[in-house]
Amino acid sequence: MRSIKDDHGRAWEAVALPIKVAHLRDGAQLAFRPESGEPVTAPIDFNSIEAANFAISTMGEKELRRRLEWAKTAAGVV
Repeated sequence: MRSIKDDHGRAWEAVALPIKVAHLRDGAQLAFRPESGEPVTAPIDFNSIEAANFAISTMGEKELRRRLEWAKTAAGVV
């Protein structure tokens, strides 16, 4: 989990949500959770929670913000 701010200064957390991936294996999806409310998901799946957490921890700030904006747009969140 990592904290970031969007273009409007609102705080979000980048998190890994558990999902089923190929062959019904346990995996994770990149998501962003606002301080209050439901998470919005990004179209990025990982083969495990560990892989997702590693990617979140190593992703650059600019990349995280870009993914957050894509997820917000797809979810209709402003």
